[in-house]
Amino acid sequence: MTLTVENLANDAIDVSELHRAGLLAGGWITPQPTLRWPSIVTMRLARYRVLIELRNQSMPQGIRVSWTPCHYGGVRPWLHCPYCQRRVARLFKGFGGYCCRICCGNPIYESQRRSEKARAYLQAYRLRQRLGGSRPVLDAIPPRPLGMKRKTYARLCARVEWLEKPLVGSRILRYAPRWIAPLVG
Repeated sequence: MTLTVENLANDAIDVSELHRAGLLAGGWITPQPTLRWPSIVTMRLARYRVLIELRNQSMPQGIRVSWTPCHYGGVRPWLHCPYCQRRVARLFKGFGGYCCRICCGNPIYESQRRSEKARAYLQAYRLRQRLGGSRPVLDAIPPRPLGMKRKTYARLCARVEWLEKPLVGSRILRYAPRWIAPLVG
């Protein structure tokens, strides 16, 4: 099995997730352990630092947090890779702790392993999931979901039809899975 970003994303620290939860607000916070990060024993967070204690390491891993101003006000947090100090939004679980995508060996995305028609099928599948879920080419486009604007629905339907046009009668439909795992994050 080839290592992909999607495989690594199952055990990744996302700074926007921490910021939305209010864990980077001020002083030191020790949140309750969750199943989200199975390899982390304890996590302590402050505005400019994240300390992580992993199961297989004796020393806690320190991750620096920096903030940049946004154009229309507010600030945006960034994590810094403990190994190369690169400013990133997500740190992935590697062999020696959490690190950036480059330090993890620069894994490819799942879509990079697929052919052009397989990528079109996957994209059509994801769009159909947004519309309520059905299999590309084989099923009719689902009706407009409640709360979705008509203009958005028409745009998504046009995109699905454009993606599925070359797939009609293709071998990709014979080998395509009935269910594709949803995107993480």
